[in-house]
Amino acid sequence: RSKIIATSGEKVQFANGGLSDIDFHEHPDGAAIFPHEEDGGWVYASNAEVSVEDDGYEGGVGALRFNKHGEVINYYRILDGTRKNCGGGKTPWNTWLSCEEVDDGAVYETDPFGRYAANITQVGGSGGKYESVAFDDRYFPTIHFYLTEDSSDGTTRRFTPDPAIVEAAYAADDFSFILTAPGTIEYLVVTPLSLGHGNFRWSSSRTAGRNSGHAYYRNSEGIDVRDGMLYMTSKVQKKLYILDLDSGTYLVSSTNSGAFEGQPDQIARMVNDKSDIIYFCEDSEKVAAGVHGRNSAGKFFTILEGPDYETETTGLAFSPDNMHMYVSFQKNPGHIFDIVREDGHPFNGKTLDIKYHAPDV
Repeated sequence: RSKIIATSGEKVQFANGGLSDIDFHEHPDGAAIFPHEEDGGWVYASNAEVSVEDDGYEGGVGALRFNKHGEVINYYRILDGTRKNCGGGKTPWNTWLSCEEVDDGAVYETDPFGRYAANITQVGGSGGKYESVAFDDRYFPTIHFYLTEDSSDGTTRRFTPDPAIVEAAYAADDFSFILTAPGTIEYLVVTPLSLGHGNFRWSSSRTAGRNSGHAYYRNSEGIDVRDGMLYMTSKVQKKLYILDLDSGTYLVSSTNSGAFEGQPDQIARMVNDKSDIIYFCEDSEKVAAGVHGRNSAGKFFTILEGPDYETETTGLAFSPDNMHMYVSFQKNPGHIFDIVREDGHPFNGKTLDIKYHAPDV
């Protein structure tokens, strides 16, 4: 069952009957969940994919605060004055990176709990139409951040903060300068060996990265890293790339399967979930928006569909106990849904009812 917990342009209703001081933001987009260690609640940080120039509204990030029972108790802004905040990603120290999807866009670091002011980071370098971020911290103090760019010649880049700065930040318990200090930026170059696999490397040449992006992974959006594997979607070509970050090899498969008729957008995984499933939102204004998945056997399936919404599904995230699924239907107006299973099980339960797609033809 599901319920709407926030609507663009309206005050947010709290569990105690009160209302937020400000309206919920327009065009909610990329989002993530952040547990609150002290009271067992959590925050849903949600981007606003609008700009004053195009839509009459500021972009930025809003935050829905939940208590330990999953009830909304607050709504506030954690980033203002930005443009077309699309996707983003979490950091190892539990801040939210919000990406501007404009030609000279930046990547901002925000505090989901509103304690600290937002900062422009060095992750995006000189600017671009940025989409989503993921990190790999297996070889601490070396931490790699991977950033996708949603343009026809966009290149996925790898930003590596100075390991000495990372060590100093962890020692001081102050992470604010890890991503604001200069680091190393490299660009993804792939070398296909067949339609389904190949090799890749990281190049210091932005031109080489753009040429490779245009040829093989145009308009990349969703990205995730898990256990040394990087998952990335190319929405125009409807491809899922799986990069083995240690071996320098990759596999690629089509997402053009069955009910997944739109373009693959953001990627999400359940919190603390060890399953092999990755979840996709769908970007389409021609078919019913939905949430879809893929397992390690390469089978695609549908979790839910919104037949009344011809818009993009975004902001897929799960509560820390996996009992709540949050997803946004973005426009006319934007809605945030809180979805729970009728059988009372978490969403990573083995009895999850899913509809598998027909094989690729």
